[in-house]
Amino acid sequence: MKFLAFFALFVVAASRHIQFDPELNEHWENFKKVFGKVYDETEEVNRRMIWEQRVSDVVRHNLRYDLGLHSYRKGINEYSDMEHEEFVRIFNGFRRQPGQKTNSSTWVPVFNVQIPDQVDWRTKGLVTPVKNQQQCGSCWAFSTTGSLEGQHKKKTGKLVSLSEQNLVDCSGPE
Repeated sequence: MKFLAFFALFVVAASRHIQFDPELNEHWENFKKVFGKVYDETEEVNRRMIWEQRVSDVVRHNLRYDLGLHSYRKGINEYSDMEHEEFVRIFNGFRRQPGQKTNSSTWVPVFNVQIPDQVDWRTKGLVTPVKNQQQCGSCWAFSTTGSLEGQHKKKTGKLVSLSEQNLVDCSGPE
């Protein structure tokens, strides 16, 4: 019985020794430096595993982009060391208030207008730089200001960055 317990402990310990891609060492250190990442030893192993998988996914996707199989490129950002579920739990923070009513309507397609297959509002100068909402939990405010900023630019010719915080502050009691 003691032998079995010792063997199980050995297997667990051996599996904890993880081999990282040495060619990515400098990139990993740069990632941590650029995004201010600091981990204890155990967390560093976990984050590095996630990050290396993400790097592999990004490289694979971008190769497929180069072959014309995707319409966009991917990159590494400050969230590349997070599991998808962790990201969703932290950043998808919209929570409907109990008893909050919605006012929805049905979209009716327009038949008298030719709608393009795609529009890139960046090329038209109708979007402000990307804003980082972090853990705000008010993605609706960022969506709203983005839409209004573009419409304001179309109407006035001036691109103005609007305040999401103003919308949150004026949206009612928390």
